Amino acid sequence: MSDDTDIDPAPPGWALHPFTETFAGRAGPFYWRNDGVPGVGFYSKPHHGNLGGVVHGGMLMTLADMALFNICWNALDGFIAVTVSLNSEFLRPAPIGAFIEASGEMTGGGKSLFFARGMVRAGDQDVLAFSGTLKRLSQKRPG
Repeated sequence: MSDDTDIDPAPPGWALHPFTETFAGRAGPFYWRNDGVPGVGFYSKPHHGNLGGVVHGGMLMTLADMALFNICWNALDGFIAVTVSLNSEFLRPAPIGAFIEASGEMTGGGKSLFFARGMVRAGDQDVLAFSGTLKRLSQKRPG
């Protein structure tokens, strides 16, 4: 693409996040796996970087938060919720120019609280481990 604000085509097996005017749309763009397996990813560009020349930790945390929802959404088939907690361990820097993705598994939950954990990867390198809790606000699926 010609500059770092252009949207790259989705990788095979992924689809562009459709909500381009939300925070996620502005921070990304983000891509969702479309094969039924949880997964959220983005192409890291210079505007995602920090002064050290690697992806900013806040961007990786945004990806982890989105993945937390995606993991639970896939397990439960939709809901409206908010993040209660998001824990992370930064394992290594994530490079600018890579497709970075997050996935994981739902580890438990009841009627209103859901728990999940996952990993953010750049290629075959783990860059951030995360776990978190969501609180369901509604059974209604967002449109």
